[in-house]
Amino acid sequence: MSTRTVDPLSFRRVPITVFALLALASVLAGIWPIAGLLATWAPALIVPEAAGLPSLIPPLRLWPLGETTWAFWLSDTLGALVMLAIAALQLRAAARKRPDPGPGRAFGTAVGVTTVAIIGGNLVRSVFLSFAVNADLGTYLGQLVAGVAVSALTGALLGCLVGAVAAVVAAVRRAPATDAVPAVEPAPAVEPLPAVE
Repeated sequence: MSTRTVDPLSFRRVPITVFALLALASVLAGIWPIAGLLATWAPALIVPEAAGLPSLIPPLRLWPLGETTWAFWLSDTLGALVMLAIAALQLRAAARKRPDPGPGRAFGTAVGVTTVAIIGGNLVRSVFLSFAVNADLGTYLGQLVAGVAVSALTGALLGCLVGAVAAVVAAVRRAPATDAVPAVEPAPAVEPLPAVE
């Protein structure tokens, strides 16, 4: 049985990095000057919304965007909170299983967590959108399947970026405390005095 020492900070470094990057992506998706600029330069990013699906990442913003209603804002906010809750639960479970992940495992965990979290967040938004447009069952199921597919692709692509950062964080380890302390030379052995008769 291995008795190796585990760095107590590594238990938190990778999960916090993944969670923070996912939260940052959600906040950036909610800032219209940034999201609007990206949509202008890469119009393919707004194709899901044009097809009646949720946007790629659940945006986290403080108030409704433009002329949208508070109900749409609430569904976006709930979707973002569900996404972050799913990510937190998955990261906690992964950290319990492997408290000191290597770069490869950190990358894989980040990709998996990001993908599942984005799917979960967008499912909340898809259900709201189906009620908002009074979709029939066939339309609802079609939108649900398409939304999961688009969310999985988005999560995998964003997960690769998050995973690359998580792998770097996992690879950078603190130097053990024993290396920082200079080695102390042992005192020379004292020879016993000859016995006096």
